[in-house]
Amino acid sequence: MTQTASTALNPAIALSAVDTSNYQKHTHANPMQRRLIDRFHRVIVAKIAELAPATFLDAGCGEGFVADIVLRQMPGLKLAGFDFNPDSVDAARAMVPGATFEVASILEIPFPDNSFDLVGCFEVLEHQLDPGAALQELIRVSKRAVILSVPHEPYFCMANILRGKNLNIRPRGSDSDHKQFWTRRAFGDFVGQQLDVQWLGGSMPWTICIATKRQT
Repeated sequence: MTQTASTALNPAIALSAVDTSNYQKHTHANPMQRRLIDRFHRVIVAKIAELAPATFLDAGCGEGFVADIVLRQMPGLKLAGFDFNPDSVDAARAMVPGATFEVASILEIPFPDNSFDLVGCFEVLEHQLDPGAALQELIRVSKRAVILSVPHEPYFCMANILRGKNLNIRPRGSDSDHKQFWTRRAFGDFVGQQLDVQWLGGSMPWTICIATKRQT
């Protein structure tokens, strides 16, 4: 798992992909950060496997790190993804040739209603000014369930403070592009406004939530 999570991309990859927080998070050399990322990956892959989808959407796929790990564990899965950054999508296509990736906004996902058994969205909603609208789109393209992750606050910020990171950002320790700051319970409540929450847990310092669509 560690080798997969830290896979180096082509050195010619565009700087706008390498400079993303997602790329830096997944390629960081700090051993503690590597252990946290690898544990997070183990949890989400295990949860995806329990749900046994035939089709999966990686919403906000970044450079394809999660998609790569998921497909290595579930090679028969039909996986698609999208990201707003064209260079990140190019990197994902190079890393995971067995999947399909598109450039798109989470507010206008380019797939019909009920396209995927399971929709995953990892470390994306905290960046949204209108996360409710983004969640509505994730629900629209899902047949039955979503799996989501966001930073577990205030522990995410506290972990950064302890290692001297982002001390000049408010809230102190937060990433500069985070717009939402959910405790685990608050995130469960947020998701529960539109879905039935089946599992609310995590892998420190992240919250993970699995929820199913309501019968209409």
